[in-house]
Amino acid sequence: MFSDAYIIMKKELKRLFTDRRTVFFMVVLPLVMLPVMYIVMGKISKSRSADIRSYHGTVFVAPEMQKDSPIYEEFISIIDEQMNVTINEIPEAYIPTAKDLITEKEAQLLITFPDNMDVAYEGIKPFDVHIYYNAASDYSGYFYRRTHDAIRSLADTLIILRLESLDIPTEILTPVTANETISYEEINLAKKGSEVGKTFGVLLPFIIILYLFVSSMQVGIDTVSGEKERGTLAILLVNQVDRASIILGKLLAVVCAAFASAISSVVGLMIAGRFFLKDLFRSSASMSDFILGANQIVQLIILLIPIAILLVSLVLICATYARNSKEAAGLVMPLYMVVLILSIGTSSMGETVPSWMYFTPFINTVVGLKAVFMKASTWGNVLIAGVSSLVFAGLLIYFMIKMFKSEKILFRI
Repeated sequence: MFSDAYIIMKKELKRLFTDRRTVFFMVVLPLVMLPVMYIVMGKISKSRSADIRSYHGTVFVAPEMQKDSPIYEEFISIIDEQMNVTINEIPEAYIPTAKDLITEKEAQLLITFPDNMDVAYEGIKPFDVHIYYNAASDYSGYFYRRTHDAIRSLADTLIILRLESLDIPTEILTPVTANETISYEEINLAKKGSEVGKTFGVLLPFIIILYLFVSSMQVGIDTVSGEKERGTLAILLVNQVDRASIILGKLLAVVCAAFASAISSVVGLMIAGRFFLKDLFRSSASMSDFILGANQIVQLIILLIPIAILLVSLVLICATYARNSKEAAGLVMPLYMVVLILSIGTSSMGETVPSWMYFTPFINTVVGLKAVFMKASTWGNVLIAGVSSLVFAGLLIYFMIKMFKSEKILFRI
């Protein structure tokens, strides 16, 4: 049986990897597309941030009568120093017009001060400053956040002035500090490379599962449904070849093809990581710190081989049942959406996950891969995830062999 399966697998692999279009879309495209995509995204994000920071905004301040207040003068000086804006002092009657301009994105902020703020300050009572902005505008949102920083700076200044007027040393405000006398390298106790691994732990599991499934769809549907349409499957079945050998050979060939695409995507993402870590995630971590040891590589293999077999088995079951490639694609698409949602949802989870997730197909692989990249995996959890996926894959393969042995199901007659 295995010799026949090996022959069929070689035939399928030769057919796949001698097709230039297939090799391009499965291997070359992920290797090139991912670095380009993330580098472009990082550059766009960086350029957009620089554009927002350099934008010259328009800020309205009301009411005009407060401009003689020392508190108001201190606030305006902070705004002038910290923000690239033109300040327009307006009377109270012009406030509705200023709000309309902000709504239409022709101005960015309106700041109003209460009439009694000097009295409140002298009476040691807080006063409330109102800041109006447009949440749908990036520029307005940026100046809104910067104005909140300016308000905090104003509050610190007023507290210091109040203490000085009472002859109280300003050091009373800082009874304790954190990490002022020690370097960041000394306080960061994360394992070397785990910061980069945390970023990859969010991105890579999802991308690996995605490319494994997409490649399985592309190749698996053609391997079974495509051969039905071309009539070559019927010729193969006429020969005295055990149908389990046919299934096993085709499954292994599709697994190899899917792995080639997934590995290509991972390599592409690693290349992109040299650029997008700093540009897209504003991370100070370096790719040179991220090195997987022998244990992590073995754990990756234990996780990836079973999930690849499981994904290919799902695709081949749909392709076996379908009359043609179009119908097979329609049957696979809902499964693809389910796997996609599970992968995305699981990738964004925290570091501590319930133990039942390691027994759940797809979820266990994403959780396991994330832990491996973060260098927080344990052999027990990895083995549970791998064996669990392999058990489900075995059940699907058994069911698929039963389908292949039924002419009514295989050819829908």
